[in-house]
Amino acid sequence: MRKILLSIAAMAAVMSVEAQTTYNYFDPADCDADGWLWFDTQAKIDKYVGFQGLGANPKIMLQSATFENAQMGFDEPTCDPAMKGYNSEGVQGGDGSWTGAISLCGSSTANGSDSPNGGAIMLHLPDCAEFDLKLSTESEYMCVGLQGAKGYVEAVDCGVIQTYLRIGIWGTPLAKAHQYTWQNIQNVENGNTGLKLSSQAGEPVTALVRNNRGDALLIQAIKVLTYTNVNGAGVNDVFDDDDNAPVEFFNMQGVKVSGDQPGLYVRRQGSKSTKVLVK
Repeated sequence: MRKILLSIAAMAAVMSVEAQTTYNYFDPADCDADGWLWFDTQAKIDKYVGFQGLGANPKIMLQSATFENAQMGFDEPTCDPAMKGYNSEGVQGGDGSWTGAISLCGSSTANGSDSPNGGAIMLHLPDCAEFDLKLSTESEYMCVGLQGAKGYVEAVDCGVIQTYLRIGIWGTPLAKAHQYTWQNIQNVENGNTGLKLSSQAGEPVTALVRNNRGDALLIQAIKVLTYTNVNGAGVNDVFDDDDNAPVEFFNMQGVKVSGDQPGLYVRRQGSKSTKVLVK
């Protein structure tokens, strides 16, 4: 009888967890019936996507590539509601392709590396119940770097969860596909540190997805479910103490520096970051 009672109690606990209420991180009016936010209108891109800056913390924060291009600059992601994605055969705009995308600029190596350095998106989430992406690319392989952290941090402070790459026969790509729906990203776990994006209600988490191939990776839709309902509260409500935080400078490789020498730096104060050019 004791074993039966314990089993019933365990089942009740599981059912309680499964029944926990979740909310779409984005306004449901902007999403389809399955909860996906598509980047197929400029209004949605303007509402949710952008670079961080003083007083600006969009829900989807774009991150530049972290290596210098031939012009000694840093490539940046772009957003285009009319951009045609790649279908399952790798044909851009072909049958079954999606429309509208965040285009993550390529990395410095064709097939990826242990340190992905292409364009990225970053999200500061109040907690994370589910994280999914719809991706497409011209490449045969999709390779990304998945990083994250508990709490709200900047890209340079995120830890590695999983690096996907393919060099010859070595390495494991995210997918061998031109079009791919990556689901339950929150459950991917670093086998050594245990780091993953899944978190309990009220436990903030930072999610970062960075391109790890030489050509562009298109993010065409995103779905994020949280336990905390932030719609109507405003994503900036979590950044009240930024004005009192110390100012820090990082070079474009993510190394903390004084910022006294001429060059391009990331200036960080609290949770807010912006690029500055020191002459």
